[in-house]
Amino acid sequence: EETPVLARLVEDLRLLSQAEAGQLPMQREPIHVGELLADVVTSFGGQAQAAGITLHSNVLAGSDAGSSDLSPAGAATDISITGDYGRLEQVLSNLTANALRHTPAGGAVMLTAAPHPETVQITVTDTGEGIQAEDLPFVFDRFWRSDRARTHGPGEGSGLGLAIARELVQAHGGQITV
Repeated sequence: EETPVLARLVEDLRLLSQAEAGQLPMQREPIHVGELLADVVTSFGGQAQAAGITLHSNVLAGSDAGSSDLSPAGAATDISITGDYGRLEQVLSNLTANALRHTPAGGAVMLTAAPHPETVQITVTDTGEGIQAEDLPFVFDRFWRSDRARTHGPGEGSGLGLAIARELVQAHGGQITV
């Protein structure tokens, strides 16, 4: 039972080391952000439904984040970027999995994309319990977990996911914040 867990840990450490060394292979291509968000929503749709959580995505139309025109992901207002689809999907999947893990039944998780001058802002928000203010500076550190008293159990990560997400976003020339 532990073999897959250890294999995943080794793969995560390998990926993180490659990313930190700037040696992570990237397959850059044009990406429709709405499609990326919709794919992540589809991947986690069953898990969200089973947990009683609403999961959806929106692409914010307009030329700035101040626009209030929301349309379904993949609509004509979709935003395009250049990046490694698989790596960006991994980032959003990690953030979505964390959001679902910490959102109670009846809650919601939303993936949103908004155009900004020369960039795109993608957010993952949830109605979960949140993160303590004193913990915010550490969430992207290796092996960091918000509940240090919690033992490693099913469905809990190794504490590498957000560190990997940060490295993948930075490899795309972006930044990740909480």
